[in-house]
Parts: sequence; C-alpha cells; structure tokens
Amino acid sequence: MYEKQLFGRKVLYFKYAPPITKLDDVSDEERPNPPFRNAPPHMRSVYYYWWAFLRENADYQHCCDQDGSGPMADLYRDFGDVRADNFMAWWRKGGRKLFCEPPEDQIITYLNPPHEHDNEHRVLLSIPVTGDIERTFAELRQLLKPIYQEARTRPTGNSRAMYLVHSKPVLTSLHQHLIVWQATQNNPDASHYDIAEMTGVAEATAGNKDDYDHKRTASASIRRFIRQAKALVYNVGQGRFPDLTPPPE
Repeated sequence: MYEKQLFGRKVLYFKYAPPITKLDDVSDEERPNPPFRNAPPHMRSVYYYWWAFLRENADYQHCCDQDGSGPMADLYRDFGDVRADNFMAWWRKGGRKLFCEPPEDQIITYLNPPHEHDNEHRVLLSIPVTGDIERTFAELRQLLKPIYQEARTRPTGNSRAMYLVHSKPVLTSLHQHLIVWQATQNNPDASHYDIAEMTGVAEATAGNKDDYDHKRTASASIRRFIRQAKALVYNVGQGRFPDLTPPPE
C-alpha cells in the first residue's frame, strides 16, 4: 500500500512514507519509527536520507558548483542543486515528483483487439457481457489475484516512480551511517575510536574506553560504517539508494 501526501488538493502516492508536511493528517502510528529520539518529522522518511547522502557526494557537489554541467548533468536535471541545507524546500520545489507514483491507470474498454499494449503493467482479458455480472466479478477476482501478487514480488514491486528505493530502508541504520560519514569527513585526523566516541558508537559498544576489546570492537564498527557509507554515497550518485554495493576501485 502506498503512503499518500497532500499538496493543496492534489494527492500523491509513494511506495514508502514521504516526509510529513503541515497538510498531512497522519497519526504517529502510520509513520516509520524515527531514526533517533525526537527526530524532526521530515527525517522519518527514506527520501530525506536519499537527499542527505546525495549532498555528501563530492562529484555531485562539484556538479552543483558548475550549475549542473559535467558527468552528472543528467542526475542534476532531476535532483537539482542540493547544497542548501533545507530539505523541505527542496522537496516542495520538486523533489517529491522524483519518488511519487504516476497517476493510476484507468480501465480501458477495447471494442476491437488492440495491436499494442503495455504487457508489463497490464493484462488483456476478454470478458463476455452476456453472463451474470456478480459471477463475472467473482471469477475476475480469482483470476487477477495471483497476477497482482506476482507483480508485487518483482524487485521494484508495483512501483513506477522515476527513482525507486533500491532496498528496504532502515532509518536508524541510514542515520548512523550518515553521522559516522560526516564525522569522518569533518575530522580527517581523528582515529576510528575518536569517531566512535563522537557518534555514540562507543557508548553503544559493550565495555568501557579503557578496555582494549571495547576499543577494538568500536573501531571495527566504525570501519564497517565508513566502508558502507562510502558505498551509499557513491551509489546515490548513480541514482540508486540505499545501495551497499561496493563502488568500483
């Protein structure tokens, strides 16, 4: 089921929960778990982290500095300048259109057999119009149910958004990867354990800071976070998120 969001009188549908706006009447139970305690409402969405990780991509930042020219020009035409630290302004300006679903297809009646049809998102049926309508509906439900279920097992489900979420997002994990990456970029001379202390990883690791095994475990966690965050940053620049596939050497 798609999440929906109101923009004026227009309703947009999303595969995953969009950031909350003032126009949304959504209970807390309908939102994903927050990435951290007291997180702002707009951060309870994978689309926020898509934007946040794209801002960490140095090549894309360079593209923004060059007003959208260069190797990432195609991506820039869709995502635009993300340098401003205001996600909701970017989202309202057009970011939401990258992830929302296109309008629902309508049922089409063909009086003559069609020569072409979209066989990925549609199925052609020949329905007799002389039988009992209730029985026809019951038979259609039984016939279409497995077809609909099969469509939803595809890698992208039944989503037709311009940009598809690559894998099921876990916001707490994405947030941890983001803050570790940012701490590393802002503190290039810090040790892995220093980064662990800055980002709360040390506190969440068993033992205390004077314990060798504690330091080793926390530092190993940071190395893993950095490696995976590097993949997230690279792949978001390729239009895929969240994708942990290691970048090419």
